[in-house]
Amino acid sequence: MKNITLAIVWCCLMTCTRGLAQFHQSVFPTLSGQELLDKLVETYKPVLNLTQGMARDTLFAKIDNHNDSLTCVYTGFTIYLNPNDDPTQAAFDQGINTEHSYPQSMGATGQARGDMHHLYPTRADVNAARGNLPFAEIEDTQTQTWYYLDQAQSDIPTEHIDLYSEWTPDAFEVPEAQKGNIARSMFYFYTMYKDQADAANANFFPTQRTTLCAWHLLDPVDEDEWNRTFRIAEYQDGKPNPFVLDCTLPERTFCQDLGAQCDPVSTGEVSPSPAFQLFQNEPNPFRTTTKIKYELARNSTVELWVIHPLSGERMLIWKGKKLAGPHEFQWTPPASFSEGVFFYQLIVSDEKGDKIATRKMIFLK
Repeated sequence: MKNITLAIVWCCLMTCTRGLAQFHQSVFPTLSGQELLDKLVETYKPVLNLTQGMARDTLFAKIDNHNDSLTCVYTGFTIYLNPNDDPTQAAFDQGINTEHSYPQSMGATGQARGDMHHLYPTRADVNAARGNLPFAEIEDTQTQTWYYLDQAQSDIPTEHIDLYSEWTPDAFEVPEAQKGNIARSMFYFYTMYKDQADAANANFFPTQRTTLCAWHLLDPVDEDEWNRTFRIAEYQDGKPNPFVLDCTLPERTFCQDLGAQCDPVSTGEVSPSPAFQLFQNEPNPFRTTTKIKYELARNSTVELWVIHPLSGERMLIWKGKKLAGPHEFQWTPPASFSEGVFFYQLIVSDEKGDKIATRKMIFLK
């Protein structure tokens, strides 16, 4: 196996199957680096935010309230809010409070406390468990507590595992469908309030930067996130989160050294049919051998890789030319492999260029 940096692994986690549409609005497309960050602050930082209390009421009653219901960002736990009640108190009475995705103890104080672009409704106990832990990818075998709906458990879930948040004493992992949202909130906060964030803890953001870059690519902006940032903008000087508007901002600011790129599609446009599909391996989890299936739209050159998400090691398990159509590869891990979570990655090359897709698999001994 060949050692590479974790940053390179993360930048490879961009899949070609991103759904039918990705919302996009170009933001200073000719700028990058500190010049771009300065321009984002100048253009998108609110002059005055709501107070913490007013922000909570607005978040629960206007921003994240759907048909008088409020849902925890980390677990999917949903409560009913009587529109005649005080929204914050009614939510608190049912176990929901406000998560600062960038923790208050790490710089979310003063004006930043009420900036709703980094606030979310959250189960109170899960909010307390996350505390000021950094976000990270956690191996399932290392997770100590799993959170879903109104539940908490220590055993690895046997179904709906992607809907759970994961906790260890050192890190917190959010559900798959929220990873991009959280990453873009973190990018926003660190852009707008960098001085006070660094004053609180200058290492907090850098330690999770590559994880956030990967999450941004793996979970692109959807319609709900797009609409949410504009609902928030109505209460914050008409200013949305620019990292929601333009998916290229991270690669031009915080993720420049990773080589990662998104493929923006303007609002309402439909992306072309994928050049291939990579399916979930079977069985998964597995102990000896697993089947990796994929389907090609055109004759292509194919590479199959196995990647360790923590160490950054990767191993080429197959390379060659394949005809259009369905294909299957049986893979048996070497005896030196320890159990854990791995990524398998398919790189397809044809006359239209290179495309990459990545999935997660679990190897047990």
